[in-house]
Parts: sequence; C-alpha cells; structure tokens
Amino acid sequence: MFDGKCSMTNVKWRFGILAAIIVALFGLYPQFALWHERGANWNGTFASNDLDEPAYAAYLQALIDGRPRKNDPYSGRDETIENPQPESIFSIQFITPYTAAIPARLLGLNASQMFIALSAIASFLTALALFWLLVLITKDNSFAAVGTLIIMFGGALASGNGAINEFFGRGAAYPFLPFLRRYIPAVAFPFFFALFGCVWLALKSQTKSTKYIAAISAGLCFGFLVFSYFYLWTTAAAFLFVLTLLWIVLRPENWKSDLRYLLLIDAVAFLFLLPYAYLLSQRAESTDAIQLLVLTHTPDLLRFTAIVCCISIIFLALAIWLGLTKVKEASTIFLLAFSIVPFIVFNQQIITGRSLQPFHYEFYVVNYITALAVVLTSFLFLKRIQSPRICAAILLIGGLTAVGWGYIEVKLTTRLLISWNVARDEAMPVTKRLAEFAKENEANGKTTVTLNFEYIQADNQPVTSPQAVLWARHQHVFAGVSWEENKERFYQMLYYGGRDAVWLRQDFRNGDIEAYMALFGWDRFNATLSVNARPLTVGEVEQEVRRYDNYYKNFSFEQASRPTLSFAVVPNNLNLDLSNLERWYELGAGENFGAYTLYKLQLKPINR
Repeated sequence: MFDGKCSMTNVKWRFGILAAIIVALFGLYPQFALWHERGANWNGTFASNDLDEPAYAAYLQALIDGRPRKNDPYSGRDETIENPQPESIFSIQFITPYTAAIPARLLGLNASQMFIALSAIASFLTALALFWLLVLITKDNSFAAVGTLIIMFGGALASGNGAINEFFGRGAAYPFLPFLRRYIPAVAFPFFFALFGCVWLALKSQTKSTKYIAAISAGLCFGFLVFSYFYLWTTAAAFLFVLTLLWIVLRPENWKSDLRYLLLIDAVAFLFLLPYAYLLSQRAESTDAIQLLVLTHTPDLLRFTAIVCCISIIFLALAIWLGLTKVKEASTIFLLAFSIVPFIVFNQQIITGRSLQPFHYEFYVVNYITALAVVLTSFLFLKRIQSPRICAAILLIGGLTAVGWGYIEVKLTTRLLISWNVARDEAMPVTKRLAEFAKENEANGKTTVTLNFEYIQADNQPVTSPQAVLWARHQHVFAGVSWEENKERFYQMLYYGGRDAVWLRQDFRNGDIEAYMALFGWDRFNATLSVNARPLTVGEVEQEVRRYDNYYKNFSFEQASRPTLSFAVVPNNLNLDLSNLERWYELGAGENFGAYTLYKLQLKPINR
C-alpha cells in the first residue's frame, strides 16, 4: 500500500468500479425507500432528493415531449416565432437536460423514469471520474478507491450539513448526497472531476500528443460545465486561475513548457464563455431578482468549508516542513490550488461586487473540493507508513467508516422527505388522467390551465402532464410568468378556494412558507439564501393582507378569464369553499382519484 508504483496509465479499474457501484446503490436509496413504502401502490413517481427537483424534472419532460429549449412547463408559454421568449436559468443551462432528454426520447422513457436512472448513472460515473483523478495524483489504486468513498459520502459533512445537523440538534438532516441533485449538478459532476484529471494529464503526461489531447479535453469539460451549472463552472474557473498562478509563482520542473498547456486549457475554456455571455445578456428582466443577485463587496471568510481548507493548508505546510512532499511537486501545487478555491469563490464579490446565493457553493460544489483536499492531505502522511499491514488496516477502517457514514447520511436525509415523496406518488393517478386529456386534445394540451389547490400536486403536475398550472412553487423561476403575475395567480388560487384575507393573515401566522415564497420571495423567510437577508416585518405582512383583501372583494370576470381555467384538482381532505369558483365556472361531474377529485371547468359567459 502507498508504494507509489502505480503509473498514470496503470489504473486498476476494478477498484474504482467497486467503489462506484457502492455509491450508485446508495444513490438509489431514496427510490428503494419509496418502493418499500408504497409497495404495489407505487404509481411511477421518482423519489425526489431535493425540493427543487420537480422543476428540473418538469423542464426535462418538456424537452422529452419535443418542446423548444425556451419552454415554460408551468405556464405553457413556450417560445415561438411569433412570441419569442427571453432566456431563463433553465434554457441557459441547457446541455445537462438535453444530455438526459435525448436518450430518454430514444428509449421511450419519461422524466420520472430518467430521474431514477440518473440516480444510478450519475453516481457511478461521478465516483469513477473521482477515482481516476485520485489514482493520477496519488498513484495508488487502493487509496483512490477508499478516498472516493470518503469524498462521495462526506460531501455534506464537509460543509457542516446533512446528517450531522440532526446529531448536533441543528435541525433536520438535509440535504441528501448533494452532488446527486438531478439533473444538476448530478449530470455534470463526472465532467467536473474529469476536468481536473485532464488538467493533470496535460501537465504530467510524457508525450506531447497526450498533453494536447488532455488540454483540449479539459477545455471541453469546462465548456460542458458552463452550460450546465453556474456554481460548477465558476468553481472550475477559480481552480484554473489559481493553478495557473501557482504554476508561474512556484515554478515546478519544466514549468515554462507546461505553462503553454495550461494556457491552452484556459483559452479553450474562455471560448465557451463568449456564447454563454450572450445567452446571459438575453435573460429575463426578473432573473436577477428571482435568483437573489446581491450587489456587495463584503468579504465572506468564515464558511465551514473555507475553515476546513485553511486547516488543510496548515497540514500541507507541515508536510512540506517534515519533508513528506516538496513545494514544487505537481501534487502539492494541485492540493494547494484545491485548498485555495473556497476562499476565491466565497470572496470574488470583493472585486466583482456581485454575490449569487453562495450557499450553493457550500452545499453542492466546494464541499467536495474541500473533502478532496482533506483526503489528499491525509495521503501525504499515510504514504510514508512502511508497514503493509498498518496500511491495509487504515484503508479497511477508512472504507468501512465511509460506507457506514454514507448509510447514516442517506437513511436520515431520505427519512426527511419520504412523506413528501409518498404524497407526490399519491397524486400521480389524477395527473395521469390529465395527461390522457392532453393526448385527446394535443393541439391545446399545454395551453389549457389547471387550478391546483394543493402545493405538492401543482408543483409536480408538469412532470407528467403538459397542461399549464394556475400557480406552483417553481412557476416564477421560468421566464413565462413575471413576478407580479405570479403573485396574482397565487391570489386567484386562494380566491377560488374561498380563502379570504382573514384566512391569509392566519396562514402567515401559522408560518406557511408557500405563502411567504409566493408573495414575498424565497429569501424573505430563509436568511441562508442570500448574503443580504431582509427579514419580514409585521407591517409588510399586514400590508400584503390588505392588498389581497382588496383583490378578493373586487374580483371580476376579466380576472376570472385571465387565464381561463379548464380543470380543477381538488384535494378531498381540504375543507374548501368552491362557491367563488362556481360563481365564474361551470363544474362538470367530478372524477375521483383517491385523494383528489378532478373537475372539468367551463367559463360562464356572464357574471351570475
């Protein structure tokens, strides 16, 4: 063990495949849990690992259905020649959904089925890419396999989140294995680690042809990240910037000749930023506000991941002082670059003046860079151990500990969302019925609007059926509906359910996050989403209640017809007063689907 005899081309893939299979099985744990919970009653829903996944699945399903890149699965307002649409975060980050949508169409899979498949495929490929990277740097297959398990299952822990929250009483165990949120960052994560491996080969390979191929491949991986997930490509850009700078300052062997390959990678990477900048310039006017872009120059130095990397740098300095490595070695420079990356991404706003939900770095990207830095730092000390038995024992304990912790992570984080996933699956029969109606009238399938009184069913409906929804949690993140229209649609949903201003005031007092999100924005109830947190005041809430009261009392035929509703999905367990809905619409005979009743609606010609 740790003998350093493994060359860059002598990768024993069986070690990596074993680790990748373990990670893939754990990635499927939520789906196994849902299948176990539902048994023969399972209706085909994918087990969601994150509250944002339904929106990604809805966009993916729209692409599978052949809708354009700039589509809005919630409002049905897709781009046409007559009605061009601005860019959204979904249409700009298009390469990952197309990577999933194209094979799904070829294989006849829907978005739910593809999401289940992605849990296994993305887990397996990410672990394999990481294993390859670790073998390249450490030249030790056994350590690389164990390191892969530690990093994959320790990603949430490296950010101070996940199951550790529950152990220390800091709240619920969340999130589930962060890299596996589908389809981003899950689909792009293998390219993230592959990029680092290609950079290593571009600098350390013995042949020029391999160096050039690796450099171009690294640039292509960067391009894939650019059109996949903002936080992945900016982290990769920070790494390339720091590595290039360190290569010039520390000057390892053959640094001048190596620099040309680094600059080639940087040049190829830059080429992808040009079309990206154009797409970004075409974004909807509301995008910056919706994505909580904040103008600030305030430093952010105390993130948990940054603190861990600071400790890693201290141990790296100790290793250099003890003679365990040399400052000019490529592995040392890579490790130092990985350790510096968190400080760059969390503090770039000092120069740029812009901060965009930095918690995404901590939850989904930089935490894995941090775990990678810790593992590589540990290797510097462990590789000097001479006894094979001690090395084998350390690897065995490390591997078993990683797998044990991984089981704790997936079990506790899955438990948090299991009831939500069961509710989503229970809503599938009524949603499938809507899909049948859409097939009967394909010309108007996506333009008909459904009134959904339950938040979960509304948010998940576009994953299965193409009809637009009156309001859903993720509706405003697409370009089809403005923020003000989003609020009015929420008002309409409350009005049709007979929920007046008194009800809304009490709903706010009960802490209903859906109402807060719909009427004030996501950052107003969750301070972690933005560095410029603005807690709500009692006065603001009361003002919103009065605004809705005026809307409720002056509701008109024009509002009832904008948009015109075609269906209503009514939960059977809610005590709703549908008299407001019946004032403007004829309700057809309801169809019962377990927990829901589906009505066809016909707008009345006059106000009765």
